Amino acid sequence: MQTTRYLTPALMAPPSMRATIDGHPRAYLAATLSTCFRGSAADPLAGQLREHALAAQEHLAGGLTLDERAHLVAVARATQRRAALLPLADRPAVLAEVVRRLLDDAPSSCVALDVCVREAVSRRYTPTPAQIATAAAIVEAVTL
Repeated sequence: MQTTRYLTPALMAPPSMRATIDGHPRAYLAATLSTCFRGSAADPLAGQLREHALAAQEHLAGGLTLDERAHLVAVARATQRRAALLPLADRPAVLAEVVRRLLDDAPSSCVALDVCVREAVSRRYTPTPAQIATAAAIVEAVTL
């Protein structure tokens, strides 16, 4: 059996002295929603968005209880179902705008996701005023 050679001080400290990550439910919801973007040769930005979303989601999960995460996943699925009712051409722009709005006041672990989403909204999925209004309604309907 091999033992690890180095232990970080955070793991060696008693649980009461370990740093905790505050829960950020809106940011976790944004990261969960962002995982629906799929990359392709035609749209590599979507692949980057998904990668950053998975990294942010993994980091943020530590600050939320299992019940909170389950609730947020359910909210994300309901939001995706609501977006599925939109015309196909509107879905990426609306979801990207929803994610961008949910990332307001997100922790530093979401910077890469935030930058990628803002780039996606400004370059690839530029929303129309109607799509922005739809995204605002979706974000308002999300009760956290």
